[in-house]
Amino acid sequence: MNPPLFAWKPQVGDRATDLQVSRDAGFTDLVIDLSGLTESLHLPERALSPGTYWWRWCAGGAVSEVFEFHIGEEAVRFEVPSADQWLKSLGTQHPRLHCRPEWLETIRDRACSEQPEATLELLVMADELRTISHEIPEPPFLPDRNKDFEANRRIWFPTMWNTRKFVKGAETLALAYLITGDKAYGRDACERLVSISKWDPDGSTYLGHNDEAHMSVIWHGPHAVDWCWDLFTESERALVIEQYRRRGQITYEHMHDKAAYGIHRFDSHAGREIVFLAMTAFTFHEHIPEAAQWLEWLRPVLNGIWPVWAGDDGGWAQGPSYGLAYVGIQTMYASAIKRGAGVDVYRRPFWRNHARWRRWFVPPYTDMQGFGDQGRRWRSGVMNNADLMEIIGIETGTDEFAGYARALRAQTQFDEEPVERHMLGVSGHLYLARLTKGLVSGDGSAPDGSTGVSKPDAEARPSELTAPIFGDSFDASQSVFRQFPFVGWAAIRSKIETEANGAGDVALLVRSSPFGSVSHSHANNNDFILHVGGTMMAMPSGFYGGVKNGYGGDHHANWVWHTKSHNCVTLSDAGQIMRSTESTGAIANAYEDERLIYFTGIADSSYADRAERCRRHVLFLKSSSAVVLIDEFVGLSQILSTLQWNLHTPAPLVVDETQRTFSWKRGRSQVAGAFLYHDNAFFSITRGCDPPPATAEHEQPYPMQHNLRFTCNMVQAEFLAMRGSRSEAPGIARNLAVVLAPSCPGVRQAKVVTARHGESEEAFINGDRLIV
Repeated sequence: MNPPLFAWKPQVGDRATDLQVSRDAGFTDLVIDLSGLTESLHLPERALSPGTYWWRWCAGGAVSEVFEFHIGEEAVRFEVPSADQWLKSLGTQHPRLHCRPEWLETIRDRACSEQPEATLELLVMADELRTISHEIPEPPFLPDRNKDFEANRRIWFPTMWNTRKFVKGAETLALAYLITGDKAYGRDACERLVSISKWDPDGSTYLGHNDEAHMSVIWHGPHAVDWCWDLFTESERALVIEQYRRRGQITYEHMHDKAAYGIHRFDSHAGREIVFLAMTAFTFHEHIPEAAQWLEWLRPVLNGIWPVWAGDDGGWAQGPSYGLAYVGIQTMYASAIKRGAGVDVYRRPFWRNHARWRRWFVPPYTDMQGFGDQGRRWRSGVMNNADLMEIIGIETGTDEFAGYARALRAQTQFDEEPVERHMLGVSGHLYLARLTKGLVSGDGSAPDGSTGVSKPDAEARPSELTAPIFGDSFDASQSVFRQFPFVGWAAIRSKIETEANGAGDVALLVRSSPFGSVSHSHANNNDFILHVGGTMMAMPSGFYGGVKNGYGGDHHANWVWHTKSHNCVTLSDAGQIMRSTESTGAIANAYEDERLIYFTGIADSSYADRAERCRRHVLFLKSSSAVVLIDEFVGLSQILSTLQWNLHTPAPLVVDETQRTFSWKRGRSQVAGAFLYHDNAFFSITRGCDPPPATAEHEQPYPMQHNLRFTCNMVQAEFLAMRGSRSEAPGIARNLAVVLAPSCPGVRQAKVVTARHGESEEAFINGDRLIV
């Protein structure tokens, strides 16, 4: 990106920082020379000329090391004006979020002529909302979660969803008013907003006590206020302004004063709060003097350091579910500032690449998406994924993701979603993005950065960010592999073009992430998911997100977080280091040619308490669609650890102890597995989770999951070494190989024959020979 963001970690006690950027290492040709900076982020307003630069920062008399960077001719030019300029462009009229007053007549015409079905859906929901009370009592205080988790959940869960639904309802009613001009919708929205504005922002919904209830007010509320602004009475408007002024102050103090976002803090909820604070400032800026200060602080945060859980390659470290939520929320800001101030955040490479990442890792047909919290197939998630693909396509001027979005919307089979989560409403900013496409904003440019006509721009070959090393004669346009190294994810999709139903598609998805095992990620580096012919065959086990299966609950904290619940190796029942930024992994050495794909998942740090090396080598043989996983383990000296290979499936497994083989089947898809290991070992077959997921009375039981473990015992030499002097005992070493041979209509199962020759294990896989 040009200009680049400059970020640094201030020392404790530093109050002001000087920043210098120079064309030479001696800092005699300065292009940036700033002093007295009070924030640890700086985003220049103007792009730099292509070339090589050096930069440093100074504080308290100390000077940092010197950093060097290069800006190429191809760097994306993304200049962000000052926040004051944003506010001048937004103006003081309403509506100003995703729409402008001069566009109202046009979008009302387009709503009927171009979006009749979406408009009817909106109005049906709005009519239903009109029959529901527009008053909501202030929620009660929460019991101490640490003393009684269940008592806390009984209040926290319904409070979160009831307040979200209530304010989302206000947004839906306000949007119906915006589109139709029918004041009945608008007045109902006003009543809802007045009701929540009677709450005490420092009371039971205070951010520090119940941040979900606090965020419910500032999530969809600014949209609703903006779209029905003219229908408030003066006294109502004053009440609403004061509510949002205080909510904004609290959010800014929480985000700004405690620690620098993206520098010292990476908490998940902060990724929502920065957007909600911006939307609050946009809506109320002329009534809240602090709004300009909030936005100036947010300028490098929202346009520079974000996304803190991702990089330009588009992956999202917390997984598809939380990526969907947080990237979707970010589109609220990105689309609002694009239409309101002409700042096109969608120029950043992340956006298109994120859509590509989702396409490779979340097939429309998948039963469970993994990796990370909330992998179940709820209708809302599938449709929200389609909405996100559409808005990225609109805002970046491409129809590359249209087929994927259509395939998502064509799905009809879903898991039961808790009724408490059901909300009446549509994606308001997506709906308005459709209606405002090609309209000219105040600066004379089209808000979608185009003439209003999307252009085909399919990804013919992987970008440099996601491509492996290719064989010399290999046509990269035929690649069936993508890696997203910034977050440590890799995907093989043998027939991604059949994504609507997965016919003939063998999809192997692997995670080994530099982001560790924190937030909504788990201790599961080198984990894998396997889909065969549109059917999920192997997945991480356990559940999250139901009425009684919240974050840190019994099942979540004692099963889902643990390595044992994933398709990873464990070491004498010990998993990877949990809840740690140091429990890191990486995807490395990726290669593809006409015959095969190879890459390595490196998880040494995740097992550092008992292993010197723990790596998973992945080999995909294209002619047979066979998957070979080779786990390379070297234990620490003086520590005895037996290597255990874990697998979780949605169907029962059949095991042949003598042949060291196993298999399972779902519908017309099946997988046969074979271990290349002929020393002492044994299988363990179980089902379910320990502890099991809890269900509320009105919920259906969670589907049964099945677990296989293959444990490699010590060999004679290792046993004798451990009986001797412990100080001389070497670390146990293993190379454990497993062949997975999938089959489905269109994919014939490979014939696998294994044997032992001296110290080597051997497998013949159709015409291929493998020696480990």
